[in-house]
Formats: sequence, structure tokens, C-alpha cells
Amino acid sequence: MVLNFSKRKHGNELLAVLLTANGYLTADFLQQHLHISRRSLFYLINKVNDELDQHSEFPITNVKKLGYYLPKDTVRFLQQTARTDASNQIATTTATQRQLLVAFSILNSNGRSLADLTCQFNVSRNTIIRDTKLLRTQLAAYQLKVANTESGKVITGSPAAIRKWVYDHANQLKPLISRIDDSFVKSTVISKQIKLFERITGKYLTDDASTMIQLFLRWYLNNIQNVANQLTTSAVAPKDLTLDHIWAKSFLNDFHISNSSEADYLVKLINSSQFSHVNWNDELIQKLKPFAVRMISNFNHLSGAHVSIKSISDSLTVHLLSTYYRAHYNMPFEYPDLKDIQQHYHHTFEITRKVVVPFEKYIHQPLSDDEIALIAIYFGGAIREQKTSPSTQNEVLVVCSSGIGTSRLLLQQLESRYRGIHFSSPMNVLQYENSDLDNVQLVISTIKLQARRDIPITTVSAFPSSLEWKIIDNAIIKAGLATSDTLKIFNVDTLLDIVSNYAMIRNPMGLKLALNDYLNQLTQEPLLANSQENLSELIKLLPSEHVGFLTHQKSWKQAVRASLSPLLEDYSIEKNYVDQIINLTETNGPYMVIGSGVMLAHAAPRDGVNSLGATFFLLDHPLPVINDQKMVRLIIGLAPIDYEKHLSFISDLMKQLQQKDWLTNLYKLNSKNDLFKYLYKNI
Repeated sequence: MVLNFSKRKHGNELLAVLLTANGYLTADFLQQHLHISRRSLFYLINKVNDELDQHSEFPITNVKKLGYYLPKDTVRFLQQTARTDASNQIATTTATQRQLLVAFSILNSNGRSLADLTCQFNVSRNTIIRDTKLLRTQLAAYQLKVANTESGKVITGSPAAIRKWVYDHANQLKPLISRIDDSFVKSTVISKQIKLFERITGKYLTDDASTMIQLFLRWYLNNIQNVANQLTTSAVAPKDLTLDHIWAKSFLNDFHISNSSEADYLVKLINSSQFSHVNWNDELIQKLKPFAVRMISNFNHLSGAHVSIKSISDSLTVHLLSTYYRAHYNMPFEYPDLKDIQQHYHHTFEITRKVVVPFEKYIHQPLSDDEIALIAIYFGGAIREQKTSPSTQNEVLVVCSSGIGTSRLLLQQLESRYRGIHFSSPMNVLQYENSDLDNVQLVISTIKLQARRDIPITTVSAFPSSLEWKIIDNAIIKAGLATSDTLKIFNVDTLLDIVSNYAMIRNPMGLKLALNDYLNQLTQEPLLANSQENLSELIKLLPSEHVGFLTHQKSWKQAVRASLSPLLEDYSIEKNYVDQIINLTETNGPYMVIGSGVMLAHAAPRDGVNSLGATFFLLDHPLPVINDQKMVRLIIGLAPIDYEKHLSFISDLMKQLQQKDWLTNLYKLNSKNDLFKYLYKNI
């Protein structure tokens, strides 16, 4: 039996041992059982008897030469008290929730002893001591302190700080808030008042926000009945008495509270919550709508996504209303899953950070990461809704930073090598972050990615080495997409290897194309792009002024800028396009170095491409890229105007790179004229 009657240290232990005794207990026994001195024992018995007397109960009685006992009436009283206490115990599911409830229990009392708390939460004394130690650090973030007083532990701090803490944790505190006596504040009254606010202002709360507000108001209205817990009344009357303020003052008056500062607080509290829909004729809403539209447009431009302005502009505008109020009233929002958003949706988050800048200028302050995360969720949801009908077969995702160059090169090779496996169209990082990944068994990427849903990721270069092909083979087998035997079926390279064991191949590329055509007739799927297709466009992309040698380059950055300068000069690209290529390389590593010293320098169309173009520059000596991770000797600059028109260039480039001696002979050239002739002769 757990007792929570006495406020004295060891008081409940004394009563508990007397309750369970079969007879009299001597002073020596009690002294040893409680680990206190004889003097302390006599003092404790006197104080506990005083407490019993306050309840008109008989005291602990001492019978000379026999010991101490509890009268029967007192035993019945304490047993009933224990049963009542047991019904009031709080069940918690986690240590974190218990710690919050312990803090709330202390907060709403004039002092809680360790005995009170151990009984209320049915845990040990050491557990409560550990909880309160942890609480000190957590409460310090709200400028609140746990203090020890004669009547027990109390929490001190400003009324505003206490309210902030309770509001932020209202859902977790529900087990105790719901026990607040509703004889003064009835839940039905609060619910009706919230609905009245919605009708007269045209601002309707979401279901979650409405539940949270009602829960908090039940505690708040009880709390401010104590004048000491109210905010200091402002001597300055509000400049404009809005419908919101009229409602708030009327609401508080119903509870006999006349305090303009409290009415103002109530307005700020509700307007900082999330709304589901609003009055579209409201002047502020009319001002915020263009910002929502501009955000969506800028997001599409920076990300390459195609989020429909019509689909989310209204919901984003409604969200911006709450965001505006939180900033205006200095009532910061804290997003509990912020780190998860920043980690798993990093690209979406960073683009959102850029598109909110005009709105930040309008409210004259930067948005917190928590607010940016909320807005990023809108864009992520819109991208997921755009997804076409889900694949009904297991597939492999191919990802790169832009979904343009390196991933296209890689995709063509993957489809050629693994004919029985379904590969997705190349994705950029943003699309990967917001894809539901249904039926995806493996991700192959040219850059490092954050794993999602425990789907394995294999990172390779755009032009995999023999070792990287083995890594891909193993990843495909491990994902259950093929076996070591089936990987060899319809693989052109495997057939070439077999033929070379029995005969000398004079024209490997010609045989490869012939085998490809033959297998294409069998499977109705091309293995390699036709070597003659779009030949004139490839020549068009590499006029003589876009081809040349680079000498005396001191760094890879300098070489990239020099190799793309012809595209700057003919206005095919903007300067920020080159900056973005360098930024992507510094951020994601040298993934654009696709192998054998070749760098395919490119970014996305949104990064500053005006027209389709390409450059081809050979360096007089290899240069290290990112801490000597890879060496580059040839820089091929690519400016894609969209996601398709450059594909013939990529296809023909891959065809040349696959030829055994093409790069070897290329690296032997030492004049621009020879280089230009070599390219046109061999393409």
C-alpha cells in the first residue's frame, strides 16, 4: 500500500509500517526501520500526530512497555486515503512524458514533496529525484527553475514563460490537464467560444489546432484566476479594436477577468495557431497571396520542379497568415521533427530557405528554421502528389544532383548492361527526397545521398570503372533483382568477351553495335543509341570556337571557368551557371569526373542556361579535383536547355568514351587544329 498522507520526511513510511503491523512496534524497531535517531523518531511521531489531528483522527498511540500502534478508526481512514490516492495515480508510457507531467504537477501546486510525487506517479523516490534533475535543464530553456521550499518543490518563472512551456507541451500534459476541475471552466463553454471566434472572424482553425487551444485554455483560465498569474494590465489602449480583440475581451469577461493585456495575449495565441481556411476578402490575406504565388514560382525555377501554383497557392497563403502572426507577435514556433526535415529533405529545405526571402523582407525579419521546415513540407507534399502512376514492378532509381548529365550517361550504360531490370528516369536530389519510393529496391547515384526507408544506395561515377561495375553487380544481386547467372544474359560486353576469346576483333565498336542491333530485334529494346542519330546536332554543339586546349591552369576551378567561357561569351549561359557547377562539385564531391580523366561539367537548366550548348577542352596537364580525389585532363562543358534536347550529345559522347583507344589517342594530341579534326573524324 502506497501512502501519500504526511508531508513530513519519513512520515508516510512510519504510517505504512504501523498499518501493516500485526501488533505493537517498539521505538527501537521503528528507529532501525526508518534509519533515524531516537530523538528524530519522537519528533516525527509528534508531527505526524499533528497532521492526523488536523483531520480529526486519533493519533499514533504508545502503550508503555509494549510499543506503538494505530487506532482502528485511524487505520480505516488511512486505508481509504490510500485507495483514493491510488485512483489518482498517473500512468505514463515513457520517461519523457512522466518528466513533463512531474513538472506540470509541481507547477500547479503550492509545493510538491518527493512523497507526493512518488505516490502520484507510482515510482520510486530515486526515479523522482532523477526526473527533477533532468527537468532543471529542460526548464532552463524557458527560463524556469525548480526550487525547494518548506512546502515542497515549486517552479518559478514569469507568467509568460510558464504559459509558453505549458502550451508547447499541452498534448503531452493532457492526462493532468483533463483532471482539472471543470466546475469553473467547462470544456463545452471553451468549445463554443472557439466556434464563435471562427464565425465572427472568418478564420477557422485546423482540427489539431482547435484541440490544442481548447486543452490549453482549460488550464489557462484556471491559472489566471489567481491575479498574481495575470499579465500586467497595459495602460495604453489598443489603437484599433479588431473583431479578434472584441471576442477576446468578451470571452474573458465571462470569467470575470478584465485585463487588456490578457485579451491581447489571447488574440496572439489563437492567431499564431494553424488555420484551415480564412476570409479571402481580408486585407492581410490579399497582401499575402502574391507572396505565396511568388514562392511557388521561385521554387519551380530553382528546383526544376513543376509544382502547380493553382494546387497549393491557397493553402500556402493560409499558412503564411499564421507565419505572419507568429513573427509579428514574436511567438516562435518550434517544429519537433526539424532535424529530420533538415537531414532527410535537405535539398527541399535549402531551396525553401531561398524562396522565402521576399516574404522575410515584407515582415522585416528572417524566418526560423522551424518555420522554413513547415513551408518546405508544403512543397514536398506537392511534389509527391505530382508523381505519375506508381510502377507495378521492382525498379532501380538513378539519381544525380540535377537529373541531367551524369545520370543520363549512367542510365544508358545501366540499361545496356542490365537488360532485364527496370531503371527509372533519372531523378534529381529534390525528386528523390520527396518520392514515396514505392517498389524501389535499389538506388544508384553519382553523388552521396541520405538513405530512406532502408533502401540500399550504391554510389558510383557516371562512367563506372570495372571495380564499380562489380559493386553494382553485387548490389543488384543483393537487392534480389538478378542472380549472378542472369546478369550475363543479353549483355553485349559479355558477348564481346566471349568472342574475343576465340577470335581477334578488328573493329570492337562496330561489332558491339551489330550485336546491339541483333539483340534489339530480339527484345524490341535498344541497347545503345544509334551512332548516326542526331549527328548534325552534335556537330552544331561543338563549333571550332568551343573546342581547344587549356594551358597553364593552376586549379580545376580555373580550368572549369576557362572551358565554359565560350558559352558565357555567346550568352548560352549566365555566370551563376559556372558558379553552380563549382558549388555542386565542392558540395557533393568530384562526381562530374566520370572516369579516365573526363569531367562532364554541367548543372541544371534553372541554374542559368539560356540556350543549348557544349564545349570541349583538353588540358596540357592533369589537375586534381577536391583534395586529389580524382584527376581531370578533359573538361566537357554542357549547358542543357531542358531535360531532353541534350540526350543525343550524351549518347554520342558515351559511344566515344566506350571505345578502347579513343581517349588514349585524344590525350596524345597537342594542337587545336588536330583536336578539331580528330573530333569530327571520329564522331
